[in-house]
Amino acid sequence: MTADKLDRLDTLAKIGASLVGVQIEAVGFAAVDLASDGWTFGYSFGVFESMARYARLDQYTEGAAMIAAGFGKLVNAPSQGRPLLSEAVTRMDQPDFAAGAEAGANDLMAWAQDANALPTSLAARGRKAAT
Repeated sequence: MTADKLDRLDTLAKIGASLVGVQIEAVGFAAVDLASDGWTFGYSFGVFESMARYARLDQYTEGAAMIAAGFGKLVNAPSQGRPLLSEAVTRMDQPDFAAGAEAGANDLMAWAQDANALPTSLAARGRKAAT
């Protein structure tokens, strides 16, 4: 990959990690425990995967690299990005993961259509669970 493509993937990964990370922090969830909650893990994957589709990245090369980088940035451990991506792929059929992934994808696509429609489903779910 060229330096420009790598910069683009890194930028997309940072944006996705920020969109999810701010919500995780808002509800007091530790990002390092991301995979321990299927819905939250799925939500994160849904945001990253939809971002890759929206940016028209090839899902097997650039898309996978961006998603792995996003997971690594989200948990502040770049070496964990690929293992988290692999785990996400194996959990796609789990109902809580799939529901979270759908919510994350919907949030990202709504934001892509309207910059004022910030992704908030994760934070809203966390607030409901806290009450």
